[in-house]
Amino acid sequence: MAVFKHPCLPRLSHNDKYMEMGKKLEWDDKYSVGVELIDEQHKAMFTTINLLIDTINTGPEKEKIGEIIGNLVAYKKFHFETEEKYFKEFNYENAEEHIAKHREFTAKLEEIQAKCGDDIFALAFELVDFLEDWLIDHLLTIDQQYKQCFAEHGLK
Repeated sequence: MAVFKHPCLPRLSHNDKYMEMGKKLEWDDKYSVGVELIDEQHKAMFTTINLLIDTINTGPEKEKIGEIIGNLVAYKKFHFETEEKYFKEFNYENAEEHIAKHREFTAKLEEIQAKCGDDIFALAFELVDFLEDWLIDHLLTIDQQYKQCFAEHGLK
């Protein structure tokens, strides 16, 4: 399989490692927050990131990459709204901190989009590099903090 390398981007070692090996993000139960709806949303984000990786690797099509990125941005908004609805409903004590992390994520996406401008291929590479690390870290640390609160309120 040919690996697409964007000519305008520096070599991104972490990103290239995933691309060259065809490695994708894999769901593991350690990422679970114990709420089926939220876990399914997280899994959907894994699937979308993996689809972006596949599209880059198989000969990127500008329209397809644009569609995937658009879906990712829309889904991120939907997912954050889901979590934040439960924060409010359950009076989650770390809600402000968590919502601030969501805002930081959104700001970073906007920064990446502004940096890449109309270069959809550069945007795809930048997003994959950022999202791989952010999603795993967020699932293993920040999201785990609300697990007990949601369970205590009977959310499964």
